[in-house]
Amino acid sequence: MSDIHALNILPSQAVIDSIATYRSEFDKETFNYTQLLSSLKKAVYELNFSCKYDNTNWMREKGQDYLNNPKLFSHAPLIYLCVILGDIFKTYDLPELQEQMSPYILECALTRLQFFSYH
Repeated sequence: MSDIHALNILPSQAVIDSIATYRSEFDKETFNYTQLLSSLKKAVYELNFSCKYDNTNWMREKGQDYLNNPKLFSHAPLIYLCVILGDIFKTYDLPELQEQMSPYILECALTRLQFFSYH
């Protein structure tokens, strides 16, 4: 288990920027949630977005609060966003992702992640 408050588990700024750009998908007329989840899952792995750490206990104890109440994302620290997004895309396959993370939850998380982006 890793200490989620250790700065060395944060992805690089370039990786954060790359994942944050997916927020714009919600604004497209041809929005396809399944396609977005698939693309994000692939990007999370390719960019190694918080995938190399085991945050299972933290997700069970604290991370679920954010998934149950997405309004919490509006003030979430960057490290929490990275842990939650990294863990959920690492843990679940596509059908489970659709079940666990509604479009609203993902949009809230990506909107907050955009706040930390340079784009």
